[in-house]
Amino acid sequence: MAVGWYLYTTAIASVGGQPRLNVVSAELSSSTRQLRLRVVNPGPVDVQIIEAEIAGQIISLSCNTAAVVRVGGNSTCTGSIPAGITLTPGTMLTGRVIVSGGQSFLFNAAVRP
Repeated sequence: MAVGWYLYTTAIASVGGQPRLNVVSAELSSSTRQLRLRVVNPGPVDVQIIEAEIAGQIISLSCNTAAVVRVGGNSTCTGSIPAGITLTPGTMLTGRVIVSGGQSFLFNAAVRP
């Protein structure tokens, strides 16, 4: 019984403070060269968004929540796409959102005209 309890509490402690972030939509506009992300934080801790990366290029983001997404909250973030990234309408590009703890969360962004 004691071993089971130890394993349970150790497992809970190891994931209890890990940030999570769900990217619920991601779009790239080829005409405005903008990335638009909508993210949701399911918890268990607040998450501070630092930047995004697409095709190896870092993209600064501006979020409507000042980059901190509270537990249970959502945010819309936008950023300008560098000229070196080709945006072909109808394709998808893979990227990742990077948060303050260094964790990253993958997304697939549809390229729109």
